[in-house]
Amino acid sequence: MTIGEMHREFRVLMDKADSGSAPAFLSAEVDLFLNAAIDRFITKRMFGNNVRKTGFEEDQKRRDDLRNLIKDYAETPNVATSDNKDGGQFIGLPDDYRHALSEECTLNYGDPRIPVQPLTYDRYTKVMDDPFKRISNKIAYRLDYSGDTFEIIALGTVHKYHLRYVSTPTSVILNTGDGVSVDCSLAEYTHREIVRMAVLEALENIEDPRYQSSKTELNEIE
Repeated sequence: MTIGEMHREFRVLMDKADSGSAPAFLSAEVDLFLNAAIDRFITKRMFGNNVRKTGFEEDQKRRDDLRNLIKDYAETPNVATSDNKDGGQFIGLPDDYRHALSEECTLNYGDPRIPVQPLTYDRYTKVMDDPFKRISNKIAYRLDYSGDTFEIIALGTVHKYHLRYVSTPTSVILNTGDGVSVDCSLAEYTHREIVRMAVLEALENIEDPRYQSSKTELNEIE
């Protein structure tokens, strides 16, 4: 569906054309509802807080739901910093990063990739003191840092960090002001479900009594 088609379906489902009982949402407001629905759709599919109770990659539908957002990224970390942990190297994340799926790195040019395992801060000291889990030429670890940065803990200088991730989709816009529109980047079969989620958001916003029945219907579809 194009963004124009999503807008039209949104208005039909809100009974705008027939009853006139729904408020006359501006196009920019419909965009807001649709983008909020897209954001919630991604979160529900990633972490299993949905009717199916399945998260990303737990079944084929979940893999298909987000496939258009999966990207690859490769970067050389910055070693020179005074704040990093022993063996730590900072890596800047892509601007559209949302959730990591898999991480690997190479320690030298031409070396095979080794896994990079996410590590919580409360586990950091325990792992570093464990001779069976500490960093080696077979595994590296990753600590979360400030908003757009990871810290890679590796044995030696990391030549290249490889990330596969779920990206943040571009916001849908019916009209950018110069006649250009931005369509939804998720798989097309998800668009109707996203529109229904946007309608629920709008009905809840106006405290419409149709909200609960519409929510039940959406859950049955999902």
